[in-house]
Amino acid sequence: MKRNFTPILLAGLVAFSACKKDTLFEETKPATKEEVPIAVTPEIPYVEGFNFKTTKDVKFNLALRTNNDAPLAGVIVSLYLPTDEKREAIFKGVTDKAGNLQGSVTVAASVGSLIIDPAYIGLIRDAEAVISASNTVTATIGGKDGYSGNIVAEQISFSPKATDVRALSYKTSGYQTNGLLATTFAYPGTYTATTAISNTATYPKALGRPVYMEASGDVLDASLLSYINASLPENQPLTATHPGYLNSAVTSTLNVTAKTDVYVTFVSEGAAQKNTLGYYTYPTGTAPSVGASLLPVLGGIDKVTWIFPNASANGSGGGLRPGDKVKLGNFAAGTTIAFIMVKDGWNGSDVAAGNTKFYSNDTYNPGAKKQSILLYDDVHKKFISSFEDIDRTGTTSDNDFNDLVIYSSSSVAGAISTTGVATIDRGGDTDGDGVQDAQDEFPNDAARAYTSYYPSKSTTGTLAFEDQWPSKGDYDMNDLVVSYCYTYEVSATNKVVTLKGDYNVLASGGTFQNGFGIQLPVNATGVSSVTGQKITGSYLNMAANGVEAGQAKAVIIPFDNNHSLVPAGKSANFMNTVPGTAKVVCNPVNVVVNFSAPVDLTSLNVSSLNHFIICDQKRGAEVHLPGYKPTDKANTALFDTGDDATVPVNGKYYVTLENKPFAIMVNGAFSYPVEKIMISKAYLNFNTWATSGGNTHADWYSNVSSGYRYAQGIFTK
Repeated sequence: MKRNFTPILLAGLVAFSACKKDTLFEETKPATKEEVPIAVTPEIPYVEGFNFKTTKDVKFNLALRTNNDAPLAGVIVSLYLPTDEKREAIFKGVTDKAGNLQGSVTVAASVGSLIIDPAYIGLIRDAEAVISASNTVTATIGGKDGYSGNIVAEQISFSPKATDVRALSYKTSGYQTNGLLATTFAYPGTYTATTAISNTATYPKALGRPVYMEASGDVLDASLLSYINASLPENQPLTATHPGYLNSAVTSTLNVTAKTDVYVTFVSEGAAQKNTLGYYTYPTGTAPSVGASLLPVLGGIDKVTWIFPNASANGSGGGLRPGDKVKLGNFAAGTTIAFIMVKDGWNGSDVAAGNTKFYSNDTYNPGAKKQSILLYDDVHKKFISSFEDIDRTGTTSDNDFNDLVIYSSSSVAGAISTTGVATIDRGGDTDGDGVQDAQDEFPNDAARAYTSYYPSKSTTGTLAFEDQWPSKGDYDMNDLVVSYCYTYEVSATNKVVTLKGDYNVLASGGTFQNGFGIQLPVNATGVSSVTGQKITGSYLNMAANGVEAGQAKAVIIPFDNNHSLVPAGKSANFMNTVPGTAKVVCNPVNVVVNFSAPVDLTSLNVSSLNHFIICDQKRGAEVHLPGYKPTDKANTALFDTGDDATVPVNGKYYVTLENKPFAIMVNGAFSYPVEKIMISKAYLNFNTWATSGGNTHADWYSNVSSGYRYAQGIFTK
């Protein structure tokens, strides 16, 4: 292989650029023996062909189905990381007419599962799906069992009692927490007697799944679910979307006007708690008496019958499937049926009847506030009841009233009064894009339906470059460090209309005036406009639509000189890389790219974006992530010179003779090395990760456990 510079001018340039940085600082020395990092061999060869990706692309094939396997179209599905306490989506997409959503998402290589959340009543929430060895996820949310594919059911803990058969009723005495004094709590039936606790399918006590349900459940068709979701949109307070439902004059109880059988059908639950649902009755117009404490008094409610001891869905901490149906009994005219929810009432083998309770009778609840509502669907002839399981007198309730959703029906048409019952919202699709207004972020814009972010709405990824290319320099990977976050405005057919990129220069460990660019997998003519760029010099030639001229693919240049982003009075030289110096916060760059025609969302995932820097305003000197091709403007004569070992015919780009990268990208925060400390010395498992081809220590940059970092070699401020 050729190792010498051919042009004399180029040799002088590289020699000058190397001393431009390397002579300014001596090798940082550890202060004490204890601070000495684990010994590394800087020149060990890394695995040939390893691309140094800290991320992986996970392909997914998702399907949303009703309980009779009909497709649910136009539903926005969000994907989350299982460790994300902030609960910010890393991907969003809309199901097509067949109820399917296919695509890919980029995640850290160490991630083993994804959380799938349709946020759609009638489907389980936050289903965890395991990523296969081939980096794929196949899953169905819904169907007869509630889920299938790579979904992992939520683990259920319980303490079975000595007897497996639940008594039909039992007595209690004394006031219960926030609630009633009931003479009797009762079950409509018994549990199956078995000790096969390893098999929850034959041990319903663990799940709290009754065996007294009807042999055939109900079909929940797509139109019924669409009405319920329009009325009770997930993550939106009812106080804002349908405040009329909370009017004190609107009833939440069922008033029977003709002798009839009454049934309750499970629709959905969206609660973290394993709540219990029961009912009680009284003669219409004579609600149980209330004492001075505004709670039902002795003898007011003489019996509560549990309907669903654990009102949680199969796979989500319970055993209920949408459509599961229980017959409450046969009721005479003049009977009122009211519901009671026991918060987190299911303890694994019984109902903790002393827990906090909420009632259909508003006056029994804290502050006499509604904790449940009742809606009538005159198309499907159902009475939908929905519950909020957080005390609404406090500040923690989300007020979306879909922690538990059921409906009631009768064997005799018209036997339950609709007087005083709120009418269900049938929803609408104002812009006609196929996504209901309640779920559509842009209900009046047919071109847009939702916004997706990468890495997530409030987190950023990091790019770190060496700018001495084709020399590897000091290999501290801090010559230019840039954070990024992408916002996608997407149509109902999962096509990107607008791409927004937010960039911040975090560090510049040298004196070079570097530019920063992104090549999109889109023809240059596929972009209609670019705004927000910071172009201050004259070494670039920009086209009228805002992309770089002379490029076949669209190349966006957020900034052409990192020095121009430093506030007045501050220096960009060795900025934020030398311990003990004041931190500099650069001016952000916010770029907006509009496309001539919408672009498929999956084709614009972050791994398809070709990030690079332009070294010291020399347009041909591009540095890309390993394995990524140069743009049309790159000076390919620099390949295979200095320390570079690029071999285009082998698809090998931007690595050294030892197969080391000139740039690193992570999909989160990255604490880069201080000046003159090689990345392999700052991160003690970097070499192990690289020599394993990424198979071990995939979390080398994010793990803060002992043995992962040489703390004095990492910049913190």
